Amino acid sequence: MLLIKNGRVIDPVTHTDEVMDVLIDGNHIVKTGYDLEAEGAEVIDADGLVVAPGLVDTHVHFRDPGFTYKEDIETGAAAAARGGFTMVVCMANTKPAVDNLETLKYIQDKGAKTGIHVVQTATVTKGLAGKELVDMDSLAAAGAAGFTDDGIPLLNAEFCFHAMEKAAKLNVPVSLHEEDPSFIRNNGISHGKVSDALGIYGSPSIAEESLVARDCMLALKSGADVVIQHISSGISVDLV
Repeated sequence: MLLIKNGRVIDPVTHTDEVMDVLIDGNHIVKTGYDLEAEGAEVIDADGLVVAPGLVDTHVHFRDPGFTYKEDIETGAAAAARGGFTMVVCMANTKPAVDNLETLKYIQDKGAKTGIHVVQTATVTKGLAGKELVDMDSLAAAGAAGFTDDGIPLLNAEFCFHAMEKAAKLNVPVSLHEEDPSFIRNNGISHGKVSDALGIYGSPSIAEESLVARDCMLALKSGADVVIQHISSGISVDLV
């Protein structure tokens, strides 16, 4: 038994936001209220702290396999748990990329040992090359939470549309990196008055907005659930 006392309890489902106690037995919340007592229970004084359902981060990079000098599944999951995140959705641009069942299972098996829910996406295209669709049926059946070539835009509109159609049939989302490289001369700096003054053209917002506009239309036409990643333009927000 665990008794959390004096915490600010926030629950968006029940519209709760008040200071109260929470009594937990194993994996179940058995009671909430005021001045609760439970003989033998471990007591945590949460005065000044928030007690809430676990947070979910739908876009993380645990860099495993292939780039574990940056992060790995164990350290990423530990950091997530420390911040109150009990579920994370990992992007698929690992090495090898998550375009096959073996890599997907490797991540799922390691994630299952972390104590949080580590959910994995698969790539849209084989090898992140933007040319050949992965076997979306088998990857979705094996538990892939969605499909994304995160970090690499899908420049072929017809190809992107067919991927959305397939994802819609499988009832999983497609997550898209929106950045048309034909507009970009120097990535990493926004094009505008400051970049002009520095003599650097940079990356104009139209590079993002043009693909966002296209993919909003493709999403409506295909019926797919589409995630537009890391938006940086107000116009993109309006389009979405």
